[in-house]
Amino acid sequence: MSGEERKLFVKGRAIFAKEGFCITCHQGDGKGLPSSGFPPITGSKWVTGNQDRLIKLVLKGLQGPIEIKGKKYSGQVPMTPFGGMLKDEEVAAVLTYVRNSFGNQASAISPAKVKQVRNATKAKTGFYSPAELLKQHPLEK
Repeated sequence: MSGEERKLFVKGRAIFAKEGFCITCHQGDGKGLPSSGFPPITGSKWVTGNQDRLIKLVLKGLQGPIEIKGKKYSGQVPMTPFGGMLKDEEVAAVLTYVRNSFGNQASAISPAKVKQVRNATKAKTGFYSPAELLKQHPLEK
C-alpha cells in the first residue's frame, strides 16, 4: 500500500484500537472472542469479500445467527452500527485496515464507496441480519 491507501490504513488502525470500537469484540489479533459470541475477522469472506456487504454491516450493525469459517455464532449480541459515529473516511479507513491486517489481503475501500453505500441505505432502519445481507450479496466461494 502507498499514498492515500496507506494513510487510510494507518488511520484505520487507530480507529480499530479505540476503546468501545472494533478491538473490544474482535480483539487486537482479529480472532474475536468466540466464547462470548464475537466472531473472528481473520480469514473471513465477510471481511475480505464484497465491499458493499461489509460497509452495510458496519454502517447499520448486524444481529442474528451467522457462520464464520465453519463455526456458528448466535448473533444475540448485535454488532454496533457505526454509521452515526464515523464519517465516510473513517469507515473507509477502518475497513481498509481490517481487510489488510490479521493475515487478510483485500482491496482498500474508498471514502467515495462508503458514501455511495451510505446514501443507498439511508432509508434502512434497524440492524442487518446476516441472512438479509447474504441474500443481497452472496458469500464468495
